[in-house]
Amino acid sequence: MREYKGKRRKIMGWPAAAAIFTALWFLVPLRAVFGAEDVIYMAGIPDSWPLEYYDSQSKNYQGVLPDILEEAAGQSGLGIHYVEPSETDKRLELAGNIQVDALWTLDLSEKELEEAGLRKSNVSFVFQEGEDKVNICLAYTESMQEEDLKKLEDGLDGIDDARLENLLLQYARSVYQENRKPAVYMWISIIILLLAVLALFLYLIKKRREVIRLAYRDELTGGDNFTAWKQKFSERINDGNREHYAVLFLDAGLETISHIYGYPESEKVLQIIRDFCEPMLDEKQEAMSRFNEFYYVFFLQYTSVDSIKERIGKIHEGIAEAVKKQQKRYFLEPHTGIYRMAGLETEPLKTIQRAEIAAEFARNHFMECAVYDEMVERETVTGYAMEHEAIHGLMHQEFIMYLQPIVEIGSGKIMGAEALVRWQNPGRGLMQPGDFLDVIKRKQLTGKMNMDIFRQGCRFLREEADKGKKLDLLFNFTVENVGDEQFAEELNTVAEQYGIDRDRIVIQLNQMVEMSRSDSFMDTIRKLRGYGFHICLAGLELDRVFFDFLDCGVDSIKLRHDLIRHVDKPEGKTVIQSIMNFCGQLHLKVVCMGVENEEQAEYLKSIGCDYATGFYYYYPVSQDSFDELEAKQKQN
Repeated sequence: MREYKGKRRKIMGWPAAAAIFTALWFLVPLRAVFGAEDVIYMAGIPDSWPLEYYDSQSKNYQGVLPDILEEAAGQSGLGIHYVEPSETDKRLELAGNIQVDALWTLDLSEKELEEAGLRKSNVSFVFQEGEDKVNICLAYTESMQEEDLKKLEDGLDGIDDARLENLLLQYARSVYQENRKPAVYMWISIIILLLAVLALFLYLIKKRREVIRLAYRDELTGGDNFTAWKQKFSERINDGNREHYAVLFLDAGLETISHIYGYPESEKVLQIIRDFCEPMLDEKQEAMSRFNEFYYVFFLQYTSVDSIKERIGKIHEGIAEAVKKQQKRYFLEPHTGIYRMAGLETEPLKTIQRAEIAAEFARNHFMECAVYDEMVERETVTGYAMEHEAIHGLMHQEFIMYLQPIVEIGSGKIMGAEALVRWQNPGRGLMQPGDFLDVIKRKQLTGKMNMDIFRQGCRFLREEADKGKKLDLLFNFTVENVGDEQFAEELNTVAEQYGIDRDRIVIQLNQMVEMSRSDSFMDTIRKLRGYGFHICLAGLELDRVFFDFLDCGVDSIKLRHDLIRHVDKPEGKTVIQSIMNFCGQLHLKVVCMGVENEEQAEYLKSIGCDYATGFYYYYPVSQDSFDELEAKQKQN
């Protein structure tokens, strides 16, 4: 450690010298510890950019003045060390305690320098501060050695104005770069934000187009939906061309297919119809759409009624051929209603309603197509009024059970009855099935009506059982019932609710080709037999269908009136005798319906027929009248 040669106050005596040495040891730890003779200790101002400031990242003083100092000291073989900074400017305090050798006069007055005992350097630098010029130089404490001072002064004197300006420019550029980064980041952020907004905008446009496409697209068939159809109707049909357009309502019988084969099968046919018909249309002038699930509506241009009927014929033939190519197990029976538009009509729904009325007329009269006119409207609208009455009637139990007694031919005893239906219409009186069944079928209410009659029948059987009577009841059910997968369970639940022996209930089914070809239908029949219900087949047609039903457990056959009425002919007797023998060998009971005279009754009795029903024996009666018949029979 070299000898300290700075100026000091003279203190006499060893104790005083020891005290000074100890104080310097603690007050100037850096000089005492490092003791490097070539290091000059500086006090700096922490926040006077760009001249002198403390950089917290590098943990060192930076700026033009520290750089000048480092450069001058480096040329002179000296080292520069700034003492640890504080948040405030403590240069004068450090200088007064002689903890540093020097400091820059930046922002210090002559009086402050004098009071701190500092002496200014002979070398100064001039800086422009606004319109004023500021002279800055080093100021030294008493601890600054003369030899080091001279070296440092020489080094500082070698720094010219060009170097000073270069340092100032360098710091200005660095600040510009630092300030520029946030601006660059800001612009990058703005660009990213704009790109995000653009991407969102494009996404929303795409979604909007998709929503619009979905809003006008039939999800099932992929063609126009009814919304698109109405829009095209409004766009393409105007006052100038309205009379050259016709609205068509196509009913291809898909409700029946849905009941028998399930909804997915009807969906396939809807797709077939769309795929065939759409290419036949003039896409700029005509349109088609699925309507109310199972139907199609069109608006087509036409020149005459014959021309539109010809197009309908081609549509029907094409659909039938397309279904045939798919090797379906059924065939379609399409009916189309035609409504020729008039000059003042702008409401598409009204035109569809009238085309539907014409389609209903065509279906009821077994026509391929029908044109809407006053006669069609009068006949069909009357039916529509009855449809509303039928819905009301089912809700208010207006459909009541009548009983057609079934007798045992050998003894003439009433052994049961067939449950029939009558409509006690408040405005029309007691109506026969022939007066309302078409309406019920049209509104798909047959299944509900049959179940209502079944419940009434089970309640009647319960009442008869409570009186000690044992009767069998035969109930009629249709495809609409048997097509319901829960049908067997529902019948069993109702019978269980009334505590009815299943052996007393006979379920009558029509021999339908469509029914036999559906696995679900045949499974339902097997379930019914499993619950203990009897199954009666209405009619006898000796084909594969009959054997399918036989395999499912059919145990009785009902011969219709149109066969029994031929008993008076030799060939009729031969046929009926053969059927009786055939059924006897298969252990099938036979019920002959429609027996109207004694000759028929006696012949059936002679050939061993089991049971019969008809006007010869009894007319259909109400439940109360049936009890009276039983009472009279018991008296006789």
